[in-house]
Amino acid sequence: MPEVPRERTPIAMQAAAAELLGALTTAGVADLHQDMVALLLAQLAFETGQGQACDNRNVGNITTGERTSRDFFRPAWFEVTEASSPKLRALHDAMLKGQAPRAFVSYPSFAAAFGDYVRELRVQFPTIINAAHTGDADATAAAIKSSNYTPDAPPTLGATLDSLRRQFLAKGFFASLPKDRSAPFEPVPVSRSHLD
Repeated sequence: MPEVPRERTPIAMQAAAAELLGALTTAGVADLHQDMVALLLAQLAFETGQGQACDNRNVGNITTGERTSRDFFRPAWFEVTEASSPKLRALHDAMLKGQAPRAFVSYPSFAAAFGDYVRELRVQFPTIINAAHTGDADATAAAIKSSNYTPDAPPTLGATLDSLRRQFLAKGFFASLPKDRSAPFEPVPVSRSHLD
């Protein structure tokens, strides 16, 4: 599919919470509870500046290759100028070394984006779902980093996820779910298959 222009598509966290819960339920993710889903939403909030820095409805910053059947857009660091920030120039240099993404998936809707995020977690990053299921923010942060979902995640990610989770729960985003897991959890098996 073609490269498409990058466009800012913000999403409110309350709307994101509803979309995420719908995608998890549709995908049949078992034994959902408030802490688990709030930690996954916290990951998305971290990735997108609480929804304000979400481009092309890509809520999870899902990357893709350039030879893909999916629409894709280029990151802000793909081309830099003298006026570009040091951060963008550093990301551009990392991209040239294969250490930062060159393309991200562009989605036609938020529903498609959340559905794909959940599929990616189940297929590519099951350790993140398994860690979130424990309700432990530090374990979830460690899984996000060690799985290479966000390999350059800061050491403060666990505290950030915990703070965001507490905010979301205080707002009642997942009040319809049980507070804690209800049964022994069957971890999602680790798979090495790819979606593209």
